[in-house]
This record gives sequence, structure tokens and C-alpha cells, in this order.
Amino acid sequence: MAAVFAVFLMHVRVRFVIDLNDGRARVLRGDPPSAFVRGCSDVARLYRVRRGRIVGVRTAGGIELRFSRDLPERAHQPLRNVWVPPGSGGPGGGRAAGG
Repeated sequence: MAAVFAVFLMHVRVRFVIDLNDGRARVLRGDPPSAFVRGCSDVARLYRVRRGRIVGVRTAGGIELRFSRDLPERAHQPLRNVWVPPGSGGPGGGRAAGG
């Protein structure tokens, strides 16, 4: 029962899944920023990534990227470099105009 609960929690925390295949990124689940998906395609082509998967997992510190075992280690950091976490979209920052 504990294993089922752990799998359920992991499934809920997954924000997006991107599949890399022959230099192309394809979103399988969720709604990652489009600039990140384009960046994943660029990195995959540059590093000649044949296949792999990127999973965005929600953690206490924000979204953490996790990589499949078949994604070459040399491509991990360039993929982290193109990741720009989306803003919270909440209040704060600037004041409304005219106020």
C-alpha cells in the first residue's frame, strides 16, 4: 500500500514530461514553457541526443528537472541552462498604472 501511495504522490508532482527523439522535443504531458521546449530541441540537436526524457517535478523549491538514464550526462547541464522557471503569476512586483 505504501508503494502505491508513493507512486501516486510522484504522479501528482509531475508538472510536465518532454520526450527527445532524434533532435526533436515533444511534450507528452503538462504545459512546459514553449521557449524551454524549443531550447530542448536545440540542445538535443547540438549534443546529438538520439533519445531521452525530461520530467519536471514540483518540489518545495520549485520545479526540478529529472532526466532519463538514456539521456547523455553531457546534455544535462545545457538543458538546465535553458530552463527558466515560469513566474508565479501572483501579486507583487509592480503597482498598477494610474494608482
